Amino acid sequence: MKNKPYVLLSCAMSIDGKIATYIGDTEFSDEEDWKLVHKLRTEYDAIMVGKNTILKDDPKLHIKFYEPTKLIRVVVDSSFSIPLTSKVLSYKLETYPTIIAITDHALKTKMEKAKLRNIRFINTGSEKQVNLKKLMEVLYQHGIKKILLEGGGSLNWSMIKYRLVDEIRIFIAPIIVGGKNAVSLVDGLGVKRIVEGFKFNLQNVLKRDNYVVLHYLKA
Repeated sequence: MKNKPYVLLSCAMSIDGKIATYIGDTEFSDEEDWKLVHKLRTEYDAIMVGKNTILKDDPKLHIKFYEPTKLIRVVVDSSFSIPLTSKVLSYKLETYPTIIAITDHALKTKMEKAKLRNIRFINTGSEKQVNLKKLMEVLYQHGIKKILLEGGGSLNWSMIKYRLVDEIRIFIAPIIVGGKNAVSLVDGLGVKRIVEGFKFNLQNVLKRDNYVVLHYLKA
């Protein structure tokens, strides 16, 4: 797909591929990795998450440890279900503007209230879920050339399914958490057969203490 932002999927996970426990604990990174993640945020135009990340964690999606740069926050939320009290709708909007990706099913009265705070919306149409390909095209037209994807299992799967992820950075903590209801790196329906899987080429492996960082590029 041409005219789309370059997308790096960045995540921290357990040995068994979980990015959150069954109660939503996501603290797999140590302080050094968190600093590296925030350094990455200074190098990208936008950071993108799904609505579940906002509903569960209510993150600021900002830059710590480094001098803040303008970082656009993109939240994929088809019906605009996140609370108006969410930090991404109030915290330092002049430095970290927020865009909500929606569909025709979004709550209009709620949108009007958010627009008073200069929250922007991108409507991708009448489908039930946000059309991610169309979203990427519009973001590219808005000057967003590089996106740091810090999504949950559902958004990660959708972005990979539509071949929108160019690079993957995985920080693996030396721990197994288990849990059939724990969130994996990618969830969703998945593929039927291994040959239908989406291929990535391993670029390098970094080892620090008991931690490992893997870098992949789309094949």
